[in-house]
Amino acid sequence: MKKIGVFVGSLRKESYSKKIAKVLVSLLPSNVEAEFLDTGVLPLFNDDLDPNGVPEWNHFRSQLDTLDGLLIVTPEYNRSIPGALKNAMDIGSRPKNHFNGQVALVVSDSPGNAGGYGANHHLRQTFTTLNITPVQQPEVYLAHVNTIFDEHDMIKDERTVGFLQSAIDAFTQLLYVTSLSTSVSDFLENSTDPLSLTLGDGHYYHKNDAGDIVAEIKFNFDTPGALTITSTTVQPELQGKGIAKQLVLKVIAMAKAYQLKIIPDCNYAKSFFETNKDYADLVQYR
Repeated sequence: MKKIGVFVGSLRKESYSKKIAKVLVSLLPSNVEAEFLDTGVLPLFNDDLDPNGVPEWNHFRSQLDTLDGLLIVTPEYNRSIPGALKNAMDIGSRPKNHFNGQVALVVSDSPGNAGGYGANHHLRQTFTTLNITPVQQPEVYLAHVNTIFDEHDMIKDERTVGFLQSAIDAFTQLLYVTSLSTSVSDFLENSTDPLSLTLGDGHYYHKNDAGDIVAEIKFNFDTPGALTITSTTVQPELQGKGIAKQLVLKVIAMAKAYQLKIIPDCNYAKSFFETNKDYADLVQYR
């Protein structure tokens, strides 16, 4: 089950954006839950009131933290987005970014011909700094929205409904693809190098929080056409975690990149290459 927040740019009770948002929610699959978020109750953002904020801000931020995505339906005000919507984006971005990593479907509308194009793209600019991933295709600009509803606030034209359904389908797909991407990221983070290593002058190393080097492999280029490993050191608290192997593999990657042989002059490196015969063509013994 995914949960999305629905933002309506217009605060008007009978706004076309609100009617469109209701239609879009009715097109969501059963595994996506929608919650309408009221931006009209949010006091204007003032940095002086943070970090504690005001109750309305704190409630809104806690709502954002439960969401996987955003459905935003908005008119265009003076070639940009309505103030209440921008205010909500500002509040949600402080003191930490509560929008971070979410996905969004943007639908803009207008009684005129342009379909709120300016608002749609101004909102996408905001997404860049908030790290919100928008549905790229289809782009949804609804023109002449004053003519598309029947007496029950349903959209009369089936082709328009079909187009909106395709946008919802793309949005749903993005919701789940993003979840998969996050899972893959977590997997990679937990299954690749155990330490972050820094490349310095003649060594790869890792420092602890106190600034002390706790893992290090030293090397030199004294022999033409070769890289010599002179020492591999891992402090006791980090031993048994594959870190010495990680250090040697870093040097192997460097040797391959520079087309150099490796001279193992320390005990660990010698043992590594004796055990891992796949690297025999890289090794040069004195």
